[in-house]
Amino acid sequence: MRAVAFTVDVDRDVNLACQGDVCSISKGGGAPRFGSSARGLELVLQVLEEMGVKGTFFWEGRTAEVLSARMDLAGMMRGHEVALHGYDHEDFSGKESGLPLDRQGTKEALDRGEGALERVFGRGPRGFRAPYQRTTEALLDELRERGYLYDSSETAPLVNGAVSPYLLGNGLPEAPVCWARDRRGRRIVSYLWPYHEGKRPMGDYLELIEGFQEGLLVIATHSWHLVESYCAGLRPEEEVRRGTDALRTLLEGAERAGAELVTIAAHLRRAHAL
Repeated sequence: MRAVAFTVDVDRDVNLACQGDVCSISKGGGAPRFGSSARGLELVLQVLEEMGVKGTFFWEGRTAEVLSARMDLAGMMRGHEVALHGYDHEDFSGKESGLPLDRQGTKEALDRGEGALERVFGRGPRGFRAPYQRTTEALLDELRERGYLYDSSETAPLVNGAVSPYLLGNGLPEAPVCWARDRRGRRIVSYLWPYHEGKRPMGDYLELIEGFQEGLLVIATHSWHLVESYCAGLRPEEEVRRGTDALRTLLEGAERAGAELVTIAAHLRRAHAL
């Protein structure tokens, strides 16, 4: 089986962990902003609708609350997979904030995030991706105890053209982002951040897909990144259009390569009997 899951983290614009605070900020202004994330979400959904593709969207709880006041998020997400990405884009590990969350703090963050998504999208078992892809033992154990379908925070190697979900030590399924070596021997990860920051052409990711032959390849991005650069700020309109076209090219390339475009949950239910 050869499947590709296109995943989107929908969170505050250009998020940064804040030293001494559990909550993340937005680069450039401090307080969280959501305008780029909202517009980028609309652009991504337009491409997916045109292609008949269903995506997996990892929602930060606060972003869902803020955007639901001005957008029909439940309607926009119909048919797509909704998963959790924390509530305030917490740095669960404390690597940059200096405030690692203990089991109680982890429970409170998940409670807030789950509550926000339940109010906006309704109930249901969900997947999870940790902000900054940083997990802790307390977080993974809490996800397992709460019956989450999977975690998608780790990065695993593409070996002999294959990468697949696996079970973590506590029994929680993991659907990792993957990494490989490009034709120049450099490490490439299936997160599109370097493309959006002008450090890799989209062709590198198309080659990654062509080299993928078995399992589930998880591609990841942020909704805000189509509209705003981490390094250079808001993008001119022509650059936004180029980025949107490049996203379409990537998904079309996956289809041409013979991969099925799926949501993570759908793949796990079918291929791993979840």
